[in-house]
Amino acid sequence: MRLGIIGAGTIGEVHAKAAEEVGTTVARVADVDLERAKSFAKLYSGCLATDQAKDIFADESIDAVVICVPNCWHKEVAIEALRAGKDVLLEKPMGMNTPECAEINAVAAETGQLLQIGMVYRYSSVGQAAKSVVESGDLGEIYHAKAHLYRRRGVPGLGGWFTTKKLSGGGPLIDLGVHIIDIISWLMGFPTASRVSGKVYSHFGKRMKDYVYEDMWAGPPKLEGNCDVEDSAHAMIHFEGGCSLDLQVSWAINMPTPNMVSAETIGLFGDRGGLTFKLNGEHVDVATENYGHNVDTRILLAETDQFVEQARAFAACVESRQTPSATGEHGQFVLSIIDAIYESSQTDREVELVPRQD
Repeated sequence: MRLGIIGAGTIGEVHAKAAEEVGTTVARVADVDLERAKSFAKLYSGCLATDQAKDIFADESIDAVVICVPNCWHKEVAIEALRAGKDVLLEKPMGMNTPECAEINAVAAETGQLLQIGMVYRYSSVGQAAKSVVESGDLGEIYHAKAHLYRRRGVPGLGGWFTTKKLSGGGPLIDLGVHIIDIISWLMGFPTASRVSGKVYSHFGKRMKDYVYEDMWAGPPKLEGNCDVEDSAHAMIHFEGGCSLDLQVSWAINMPTPNMVSAETIGLFGDRGGLTFKLNGEHVDVATENYGHNVDTRILLAETDQFVEQARAFAACVESRQTPSATGEHGQFVLSIIDAIYESSQTDREVELVPRQD
């Protein structure tokens, strides 16, 4: 498979390295910053650089593309790629909102091209192990889940596109929340969401000049830039059938360091058993009952690179023409919940969701 990368930033590099690892040829890269594209291309034999995505779309030798541009351009670039006859691996979030996702899905259906959304944690060792436990039936009926992903001081690229709402669509809810809503929904078999109540808070962007940070992976702060997105989000999501999800995410929150040990926790609770794991962890803990005793089991896992496994799965789908696991419909489902959380926070009321049409 010959692959084009749209966007030569950090996440584009991650996808390219993963693709090369599984034997995919990284043939072309596009970025509005041509010099950055050229530096990227030098890392891959025969890779050509351009500052125009249309050059990749016009290249008939390119089978598929990975789209790694800011969120505000996901819809435009994905639709152009699909209409150009390219299969697409689209980074999360799928779009800025649910209507954008619906537009992308309509074009994917119209063109017949494959569309995979970058829900990469499904391919982690803990994600795969948790899925196996759920499918074994050991948990029984799952009635509640929790998903907590806190960063104490981890606003990405403060003042850049991540913290500018018209470019990103939001803060940690649309950045981190996408991943954990997806993995919980995937583990639970995508139950229909019925209603949502939530609240988002924006405090740290107001104090950009004295913001003390521990991590800023998307580049140094731009103090002359903008920050008009939330820094934390908190929600309760109700599904048809009675199960629920407690969702907590932050880029910045005043949580004492000792509590940060459990700040990255996914949990599923059933009437016969439960499990917990860290999103980037190396084991899954399972609680069950056996012969009248409560039993705890720790499943130790070999380290895997979820981006490599995602690239492997995408390449296999392109070759076999099988529908990817992380579909556009799943991406739209996740955004519908995120939209509802933002609406609930803005209106200070619970929001009912329209049942999806499968």
